[in-house]
Amino acid sequence: MKRILLPLLILLSLTAKGQSDSVTFAGALWGSKTVSQGIEHKWTHFASGELFSSNQYISVIEIKPGTGNKIEIFASPVLKETSLMASEAGAVAAINGSFFKFNYTHNTEDYNSVDYIRKDNRQLAPNTVTGNQRAMHQLGAIAIFNDQLFILKADELKEWEKYIQAQEVITTGPILRVEDRDLKLEKSSFYTARHPRTAVGKKSDGTVILLTADGRSTQAAGLSLTELQKIMKWLGARYAINLDGGGSTTMYVAGGSDNGVVNHPSDNKLFDNMGQRKVANAILVHKAK
Repeated sequence: MKRILLPLLILLSLTAKGQSDSVTFAGALWGSKTVSQGIEHKWTHFASGELFSSNQYISVIEIKPGTGNKIEIFASPVLKETSLMASEAGAVAAINGSFFKFNYTHNTEDYNSVDYIRKDNRQLAPNTVTGNQRAMHQLGAIAIFNDQLFILKADELKEWEKYIQAQEVITTGPILRVEDRDLKLEKSSFYTARHPRTAVGKKSDGTVILLTADGRSTQAAGLSLTELQKIMKWLGARYAINLDGGGSTTMYVAGGSDNGVVNHPSDNKLFDNMGQRKVANAILVHKAK
């Protein structure tokens, strides 16, 4: 009897904890600022270890459909801070993009990217593939077709990203949610360890969610991909995909701070807005003209 009861009690305890986390998240107090019509910046800080038994700082940008605002996949020929890419391009909001060659600092033919990038119907970078095995960050994509953002899951075609019908494409991953369903995630350390995370989601009504979760700090532990998946679900994302995280995780809102950074990038090991990493690409948001 004891052998049966113990696993059952553990399962019930984990279920109760999961329900508690969802209730905690639903009851969070969010700061909110209208960036432009149809673009909202929100943030919340779980500072007492109450979410996933940890401290967490979550920042969200929501872009409503039908408001004329535009989302752009932006690639820089040289590594550059997300805030600088955004401000130079006249964007009102941004997050860091997909994965890249960290040690490269000069112009390259593939924009320092290890993932496929298409811009204005022109390929800027291919997927860098070792052998026949795609990296986990090449199993999904963000595509922009006629100013609408889509989150796509890779199919069995060898170079499936080249067949996506969209003016702008960037591969990334892993993909977290498709058609309101959580996808199964691996058990490797990249998935299970807590890190700063960046993600994009899309709701049923077409609202696009840009999210950063800070980490590597006593004030913010960071998220596993399962925890990120849960948060995207709780935010109402029907589709969701992971972007580059760790020291790259950055959110920019024009006028949101002295340099526009509104989260706490971790590369300077301080819980402030000054620890940005230079990255290769970003997701930019432009207000309606």
